[in-house]
Amino acid sequence: MRIYYVFKIKEEYVELYKDTPNTLYNILNQMYYMRKNEIGFGFNLFNQMIDKIDKFDVDKYLYVLLHTKMKYSKKGDEHILNNLYKDEVSILKVKNTHMIINANRSYTEFFVLLNQYDPHFFVCDFNNHDYFFLSNIKLLV
Repeated sequence: MRIYYVFKIKEEYVELYKDTPNTLYNILNQMYYMRKNEIGFGFNLFNQMIDKIDKFDVDKYLYVLLHTKMKYSKKGDEHILNNLYKDEVSILKVKNTHMIINANRSYTEFFVLLNQYDPHFFVCDFNNHDYFFLSNIKLLV
């Protein structure tokens, strides 16, 4: 099971780190594993780099796009893809500062859908040290 964190990076930071996403990942990774006494600093840095996500708009976008598909369901604030043909089960939760995707595979259809919504999303899997801009997803397909 993979857990992906999806952040909407501010445009100036996208331009700064588009050629060196490992630097952006290292900053976010350090914030993820930050000690309690450093939380204030991390919070300020996080707010400088990350744009808020319009939770309602993203929820509506995904629902309108997928609600007629047999592989899709929505339960509360969870968007669920259960694609038997591709052996994919992915659950996406939208928060105001980030999104969390739980997936049974290293690739989920949510990546393509979110990239169509906004190419400034940056994906991190802190457990597997995996990271990429969704705008580069075409390289993974």
